[in-house]
Amino acid sequence: MKIKKNNAAYKTISEVSSETKIPMHILRFWETKFDRLTKVRRQKSHRYYSREDLVFILTIKKLIYTEGYTIKGVQNYLKRNKADNKENISDKKYVDLLSEIREEIKVLIKNN
Repeated sequence: MKIKKNNAAYKTISEVSSETKIPMHILRFWETKFDRLTKVRRQKSHRYYSREDLVFILTIKKLIYTEGYTIKGVQNYLKRNKADNKENISDKKYVDLLSEIREEIKVLIKNN
């Protein structure tokens, strides 16, 4: 039985790649070029992305593929518009992460 993921749950790099139609190697490359694109590493160093990361990835995709920006151009664009693009790091992000981990533990306990 496949469990449907909560829409707010963190997604693997393959899930993000499928949803955005961006190859995984491009996502890994973008991680090196955009500091704001932060992934969470959990079990076995697998990458997990938040919903905010997904929105940011789609923004980068639009700027590069639709509007014709280069990587450097996107970096400059984001720097100029930092106030609009600044990430709001709050306790809620951490509480959400802990809640997700708790749910995963419950599923693991239930299945064993």
